[in-house]
Amino acid sequence: MDVTAITLLATTAWPIIQPFVNAGITKAAEKVGESIPGKIWETVKCKFESKAETKKLLTDLQANPKDEDMQGAFRYQLKQLLQEDASFVTELSKLLEAAGSDFKGQVIGGGAQAQGNGAKAVGQGGMLIEGDVTGNITIGNNNKINSK
Repeated sequence: MDVTAITLLATTAWPIIQPFVNAGITKAAEKVGESIPGKIWETVKCKFESKAETKKLLTDLQANPKDEDMQGAFRYQLKQLLQEDASFVTELSKLLEAAGSDFKGQVIGGGAQAQGNGAKAVGQGGMLIEGDVTGNITIGNNNKINSK
């Protein structure tokens, strides 16, 4: 599989498995782990635990789940593992496909999220304008955009 497809696969998997990274899993989270997103996490976690270097990274990330450097290292290693193992690519692809509408994303902070066909998202303070717009548009602190 080419690097672009591997990157897309890893990028698609990350927001689904991110909520499972926290090491303090409760009984309620274990129940969620039975869902397709939970199975995706278990598949990725087992792959990481199979190698000494990625197992340590997984442990470190679970101890510091909000550390952006750890998250980046995790995503990088996920891509590496996918490049090394075609069967892992196939398994993860099937699970992500099965997740489909099961996946409920999460926005942290002032971000934005769009899911599904034709979905659009605008971040905090942003504005989406579509179609024909005539007249004036007032945004922010009475800042005007004039159209002719």
